[in-house]
Amino acid sequence: MHPDEAAPTPPEKPYPGFAQALLVVFLFFLFTTMLTFPAAILSHLKRPGWAAWLLFMGQLGGTYLTLIVCLPLGRKSWAEAFPHSPVALAVWPCTLLATLGLMLIVNGVDGWLSHVIPPPAWFRQMFTAMGWPSVVLGAPLTEESLFRGLILGGFVLRYGTRRAIAYSALLFAFIHLNPWQFPTGLLVGAFLAWLTLRTRSLWPAVFAHFLNNLVVTLAHAHHIPYLSDERFQPFWMWGLGFLLAGFGVAMLFRISQRTPGLGEGPAASA
Repeated sequence: MHPDEAAPTPPEKPYPGFAQALLVVFLFFLFTTMLTFPAAILSHLKRPGWAAWLLFMGQLGGTYLTLIVCLPLGRKSWAEAFPHSPVALAVWPCTLLATLGLMLIVNGVDGWLSHVIPPPAWFRQMFTAMGWPSVVLGAPLTEESLFRGLILGGFVLRYGTRRAIAYSALLFAFIHLNPWQFPTGLLVGAFLAWLTLRTRSLWPAVFAHFLNNLVVTLAHAHHIPYLSDERFQPFWMWGLGFLLAGFGVAMLFRISQRTPGLGEGPAASA
């Protein structure tokens, strides 16, 4: 290189890295807290219905503001935060089976954890106080766009597929900020990340997240045995969970290999 020539500029690392993802999560919490403050006031005034829907709107608004700030930082488009390749029809029933199986496995893990570290009363009441709109609708839409959209997309380019799945699942488990949801967040986060990369679309992960939260909400509302209490679930539930999850994941793997456009690129090694 000639002495007068400028040194070549090193290429920018894909956005976000792990530290940058922590900032994304912080901004999401900050904006969501600000926008859901009216919901807290309505809840205090004994207006739970209005409070639940305001909380849901605050979640959406917090996610929108987070993406408004973070997408330009990484020179990313909205499409990169919402991957939406066409999804084969067979993906949906297989996702249903895999999700139901994973739910039974996670339920069993939660039962053991609750006996090792009994959760306090406020933890059990927290989700009821939030209301079903934010749990069933808000969480899947907002968390998937951030964790399996913006964050996972950057992690794959920066760290490779396997580490991207592990790091995004670890971050997803961490943001729940309590030990009782950490195993659930880790297992579910890893599955949703893998599912997004295999299908190259965010919508199967949104569907799986929605299904999980819906079933859990209904189970607690109707006091379904083993799914709404802290008893050890019987071995047949463990077995059914592993059977459904294993079959669903195996079929998703086969479908993504046979379907043009799926299972290609970084996801192919997942």
